[in-house]
Order: sequence, then structure tokens, then C-alpha cells
Amino acid sequence: MAAQVPPDVLGSAIGVLVYSLICLFSGFFFLWMVWVHDERKSYVAMLGFFVTLHTLASVMQQIHTIARWRDIKIEQHQNTVANAGDPELNITGASTGLDLVLFYIQYYSYNVESLLVFFWAVELANSIFQLRFTKMYRFHASSVAKATAALVPAAQMVLLRFSAVHKSTVGYMALADAIMIGCFAAGSLVLLAILCRYLHSRLTLASWSVGYGRQQPSGQGGTNGTRYGRPMPRRTIYDRWLVLRFSVAFCALSLFQIVVVNFQLRAAGTNDRASVPPEPDLSAGRARGDFTLFAPAPTAVLFVILVFGTTRTFREYMWNLFVPRALRDRFEERARARKRAQSSSAAAGSAPLGGSVSVVHSAMRDDVEAGNGNGVVLGLRDLGASQNGGGSGGSAKSDEWPILKKGLGQMGRGRR
Repeated sequence: MAAQVPPDVLGSAIGVLVYSLICLFSGFFFLWMVWVHDERKSYVAMLGFFVTLHTLASVMQQIHTIARWRDIKIEQHQNTVANAGDPELNITGASTGLDLVLFYIQYYSYNVESLLVFFWAVELANSIFQLRFTKMYRFHASSVAKATAALVPAAQMVLLRFSAVHKSTVGYMALADAIMIGCFAAGSLVLLAILCRYLHSRLTLASWSVGYGRQQPSGQGGTNGTRYGRPMPRRTIYDRWLVLRFSVAFCALSLFQIVVVNFQLRAAGTNDRASVPPEPDLSAGRARGDFTLFAPAPTAVLFVILVFGTTRTFREYMWNLFVPRALRDRFEERARARKRAQSSSAAAGSAPLGGSVSVVHSAMRDDVEAGNGNGVVLGLRDLGASQNGGGSGGSAKSDEWPILKKGLGQMGRGRR
């Protein structure tokens, strides 16, 4: 079947599709890294899974749209004419058939991600404020939160399909956006509380500690695979920048949700029979706009990797996985040689001074007993020569301290 996209837009459509495929495979790789580090039940793993899921649905919808773009636009126009004023058109964009199914998969994923980020913010706040909950209670609360994040949006999608809900535009839009708006508002308050706690700790010089992710979950393995045939001890995938990383992810996700809600509200303002065009818009400009709107959703995968996949544990894992062993050995040997050179220079800088001081002390002791200061002068001359690169002649004379020589000589004669 030939592509129905206008020829002028086909290149742009293929470019967006290739970009989305790169994001999709990056998401699969991120899930693999989380899996091999035994964090498959963590918030990071669930967030990575659902952003990869909505990216997969987006890729499938793009392929379907490239192949049947003209037919899809005609079907959407017919749906708009037949159901003008239906609030479902505000969020689905008049999609039908396979496109409607793929849209709801993506919209379900958006709401799951919102709940996951909110519940994760609550657990971070709990680890910072150190609320007095038992370990068993925290474990069950975390499990219930993750299950809630997956099940509540599923029930939401089912309710959105009921015809009775479509009778009220306000009620339908409130149901469609309740999770995203509620999580954004509540999560912002939690992050604000964390920020206030941090500022208070800086002002009062109090301790600042984030206990989340420091302890291994019970029942998980104790290694992260092997390196050079040897097992590597299990390491946490979190670092001391966890709160900052999470804050960046929360702000990015909130911005995306605001854009989604804004599109829905704009569509609601034109969802009436008077705004329906007499014919479907099959122009190249409309096609270009349709495929441009596919780009933001897959970008979430790259953002999750940049925020949570750049910790030291993940960086070392990717280094050992992608860089050939010969090249790794070369870099590591250079690093070891550089360290040895620094250690040798530090030792060379301190050894001559210690040796010369011992010579001076020995000469002072012997010559004072003998009643002359010649040994002291020789010792001081050696000390000056060693510090000035072994020079002699005029430089040696300048290193003879006449006052010290005369004083020690008189002290020796006095003892005799």
C-alpha cells in the first residue's frame, strides 16, 4: 500500500518516525539497565516502562497515519459531523478505530506517569522529613501506591467511554483531567515543602539527608553482573542529586501535562456544528502539523534517560558495555600511570627536605660537641644545594649562614 501522505510532507513524517524509533529503542535499553540492576519494581522502572509504552503506541499510530492519512482525515471529518459537541472529541481529536485505541493507550500512560511522580514525591518527602513509619508500613504503602497508579487510570479510561458521561462537557473534561491536574497541584505542594526544608537546613546549618534508595530492597540480588569474569557488588542506581533529578523530571512532566490540557480546552472552544468545515482538510500544511504533534510524546523517553539514566552506576555500566575492552584497558592504564606520576612527584618533593634536615641535625650535634661550626655549614650548604638543584660556587657561599656559623663556633669554644 502506497503512503497517502502528501509528497511534500513525506520526508518530515519519516524524520519524526525515525526520531520516535530512536526514542523507543532508547526506552527499551533503559528498561534493560534497570532490570539488570535489580530495580525492576522501583518508581524509575515503572516510569521508564510507561513512557516506553506510550512511545510504542505513538510509533504504531505514526505508521498507521503515514499509510492511511487521507482515509483517516476523511473518517475524522465524518466523525466530527456526526458527533459535533461530543466532549470526547476534545481529547481524542475525532480519532476512530485503531487510532482511537492507540490514543487511549497513550492517554492512560500519561495519567499513570502523573500518579507515579506524585507518589514518588510523597516517598521522597517521607525520607527527608523522617516520619515515624515502620519499614513494613512503608513497603506496603509503596506497593499500594504503585498498584493505584496503574489501576485508577484504567478505571478512568473505562468511565470515559460511557455514553452517560458524554452528556456533560464540564463533567467529562473534569473526569478526563482530574488525575493530571490533581497530581500537578499536590505534587507542587510536596516539592515546595521539600524546598522549604532544604532552605531551612541551609539557614540553620542543620543536617540535610535523603534516605530514599540507600538500602537495598529485601529479596533482591547482591550483584550487578560481572566485569572481567568477576561478579560486581550491587550498587544503588540513585545518587546524592536524586531530589534535583526528580524536581527536573516533575517540572518537565508538568509542563507536558499543561500543554495537553491546553490543547483540550482549545478544542472544547471550537467543538460545535458551526465550527465544522464542509470538507476535510487534506492540505500539506495540515499533514505537516499532524506529524509535528507526534514528536513531544516520544521525547519523554530521552528525558527520563537524561535525568535518571546518567547516575554514576549507569554511566559505568554503559562504559563497560559499549566501549571495547582494549580501549577501556588503554584508558585505565593511562589513568593509573597519571596517578603514579602524581604520587611520585609528591614523594620526590618531600623526600630531599627530610633527608637534608636529618644531615643538618647530625652535623649540629657532632660539631657542637667538637667546638666548631664547620659541620653545620656543610650541612646547610647541602640543604641549600639540594633545594637549588645542586648548584655550587657563589650559590654555595650564599647558603653559608655567617651568624649561625659564628655563634655555634663560639658556643663550641666556650664548652672547651
